[in-house]
Amino acid sequence: MNSATSDVVRVNFAFKRELARKIEGNLASFCYQCGACVGDCPAAQYSNGAFNPRELMLKVLYGLEDELLGEGNVLWQCTNCYNCHERCPQQVKPVEVIVSLKNMLADRGIVPPAADKVNRTFLAGGRTTPMTSAVVRQREELGLPPLSAPPVAEIQQLVGNGAESAAAAGAVTCTAHTSLSTHAVTGDGAAVATEKTTRRYAFFPGCLIPTRHPAMEVAIRKTLGRLGIEIVDLEGTSCCPDPIYFKAKDKLSWLSIAARNLTLAENLGLQVFTNCSGCTATLSETHHLLEDPALRARVNERLGRIGRAYQGTTSVRHVATLLRDVVGYDAVRASVVRPLTGLKVAIHYGCHLLKPSRIMRVDDPNDPSVMEQLVAALGATPVRHKNWSLCCGKACQSDEIPTAMMRDLLRSVSDEEADLLCLICPTCFGQFDYGQVRISQKFDENFGTPPLYYFQLLAFAQGTPYDELGCDRQRLKPDCLRRFETV
Repeated sequence: MNSATSDVVRVNFAFKRELARKIEGNLASFCYQCGACVGDCPAAQYSNGAFNPRELMLKVLYGLEDELLGEGNVLWQCTNCYNCHERCPQQVKPVEVIVSLKNMLADRGIVPPAADKVNRTFLAGGRTTPMTSAVVRQREELGLPPLSAPPVAEIQQLVGNGAESAAAAGAVTCTAHTSLSTHAVTGDGAAVATEKTTRRYAFFPGCLIPTRHPAMEVAIRKTLGRLGIEIVDLEGTSCCPDPIYFKAKDKLSWLSIAARNLTLAENLGLQVFTNCSGCTATLSETHHLLEDPALRARVNERLGRIGRAYQGTTSVRHVATLLRDVVGYDAVRASVVRPLTGLKVAIHYGCHLLKPSRIMRVDDPNDPSVMEQLVAALGATPVRHKNWSLCCGKACQSDEIPTAMMRDLLRSVSDEEADLLCLICPTCFGQFDYGQVRISQKFDENFGTPPLYYFQLLAFAQGTPYDELGCDRQRLKPDCLRRFETV
């Protein structure tokens, strides 16, 4: 043999078998290295090629464990935008292979500090954003219903390794099986019981909006109440759980906890709506994946520890689609008493609202229209800037990549002279509110484009005073709305 012998790659079959045991990890074998995943990958573009999903998949095919999981691995540079999921002709779902690799990193105790902090917070308290006395007071001041205590004991049973005794599992009290309450928030902020209607939906609140952005929740309750939707609060929910950090820790535990949340709605015989793209992604993917009888059996084996079983009888939708499909654009338009004529509103869809499209089923990920239609129903002018499809980069554990992405996105919004950036995800909101301030400081560029959650904009158009929108807690305030208050 010649000198090239030393360059022979020896496939690590033990590593490949370990990866295949992770949910969906075996799909890697279908990759034929076409490169479609790279062409639309923002992490590849903004890392100057340091992150390359095609190269990662090649290393997976060869079983190069040391390069994939060793020190200096690039797995956490993935933005979780799901573009590769949409583009792959083989349905390999590279992002899911990356998630499985992250699970293997977690098994080896290798977790980024930010992810580890979020996961520890969730496992200790049931939410990624903990409740504090200040949050409780703020919710009371806003007339919001109290949040039920997270089911920490049940979560710990579900995440355990299965060695718990039947007695320990039976000791968990499942009080949430029949709990039900209905709330709306009236114009003056008071919480009142609503009359029964035929349009009743279970409200999954998530973590971020109830604890960090409760004004968004107020806006949802006000606007949906005016549009004839009855909100049924799900008692005993936990974090969805998080589709970025906790999914990367242990996908089977992630599915089991999400399925537990869905059983709450199943027990009430209601469909679920969420207010967060991340929550929608977790619950929708769980509903989709658990159509597989074998996987559902594995999840129900865990749920049996806490006396629950997932049946698959409830569906999940984002609150934006509730307006489109149940209320209708015409009804939204008819509810407007303060038309926002002349207001230029840039649209930010984010990633998880639209992708994976086979699971989310919200809109065409390449040419969506739901947000433009909802903004236009308020009398405003929706603006599609050139970087409209770029994600906020929150999932990427890099200091440089998300900053560069947001800078380009904000620059394209500024080029269109938009008055504000309308979005539908609290995670994206945080990136473009607090993150925009950091970008301005780093690059000495002041874009000054305030972000606003769509339902706050809808509440304003329906007549809610600007000072009751909760914008005083934002870094960048949409004061451009004040000119409409005399209307």
